[in-house]
Amino acid sequence: MHAIFIAVDLILVTVVVWFFIQNIRLNHALKEKNLQLEATIMELKAAQVRLMESGKKGAVAALSAGLLHQISQPITAIHGFVRFMKKEMDINSPFYKPVCVMDEQSFYIKDMLANLMELIRHRQIQKVQTNINDVIYKSINLLLDELRIRRIGWDMQLDDQIPFIFGDPLHLQQVFMNLVVNAMEALSEMPHGAPRTMLVSSKYELDSHQAVVIFKDSGPGIAHENQAKVFDPFFSTKPQGSGIGLALCQDLVNEHGGTIRVDSDNEGTTFTVKLPCIRIESVTQEVPHEAS
Repeated sequence: MHAIFIAVDLILVTVVVWFFIQNIRLNHALKEKNLQLEATIMELKAAQVRLMESGKKGAVAALSAGLLHQISQPITAIHGFVRFMKKEMDINSPFYKPVCVMDEQSFYIKDMLANLMELIRHRQIQKVQTNINDVIYKSINLLLDELRIRRIGWDMQLDDQIPFIFGDPLHLQQVFMNLVVNAMEALSEMPHGAPRTMLVSSKYELDSHQAVVIFKDSGPGIAHENQAKVFDPFFSTKPQGSGIGLALCQDLVNEHGGTIRVDSDNEGTTFTVKLPCIRIESVTQEVPHEAS
């Protein structure tokens, strides 16, 4: 009889141990399933964010295309009228030179709008060997009159030892001009008598083999909570702003394999654009000729 009780006890212990082991295995399996579920949820959230961003970009493209179409019609009419005036005007007239300037500028605006329409329509980036300083010069020169009108002091400090980059000069020019225009608008908000200055500089970052272009202004700055949003489509700190420009800038810089960053405080705002330079060994293979 004693042996029977011992046998029963052993069976009960065995059963308890088996249940204990199965419980451990079940808990382990549940933990693994929970981890898999959490990973799946994170992937779904990431996919949702990508879809939202894709939708935003699609909406930005549609809205921008519509705006550009509406703007291009009156600009085309103005350009045609100015050209007619220039053709009929006596070259000795005191108004001839101003009309020539109007003709040149209206043509530039018309051409720029056409290029922007191509950009919105996902024009394929046409990368060539490019001197980044040449693009900066052209961008500033096209805005010189506006800088003077707004009485903004500006300076350029460009490093002439920067290697070539492999990029689309037209797209990069649009990025740089947009950043300069943003700086001008910010500086225009400064009170009368306050300094209005802008510095555009470039340098070569040896460690990362990148060209670095910096746009620094002495404007009122961007609130800390808004700095992370400035590249979001439709976000703008300006009452009349559309929130499109910086979002497009970021897209274009990203398509060049670069980065764009904003730093701001009550002493002003700095936008930093970094673009990869061409590796010497790849120049002859990827870039058959120089274009600026």
